[in-house]
Amino acid sequence: MARFKPPGQCPACGEWVPKGQVACDECGACDRSGWKNPDTYDGLDLPDDGFDYDDFIAREFGGKENRVSGNQRSLWFWVGLVLVIILALGFLMPLLRG
Repeated sequence: MARFKPPGQCPACGEWVPKGQVACDECGACDRSGWKNPDTYDGLDLPDDGFDYDDFIAREFGGKENRVSGNQRSLWFWVGLVLVIILALGFLMPLLRG
């Protein structure tokens, strides 16, 4: 195959490639790719269009047994509240002293 140099029609998709362009704006073919049709790169092993994300999450990370219970949520609320109070007192004590 002869080496393509713009301007001219893209050998991959047929769109016009203006002078000075290094790649086709329509299909992305370029000198590096040998001006090949991008459809030849179909073996990327991407998930199908029918991929069920919710099912994947349930299988990968389990069901409801991994969720935080009400008691744990309450415990973390109180731990966070105590930490906020300690931080507030740490910032306010120097202001009150001096």
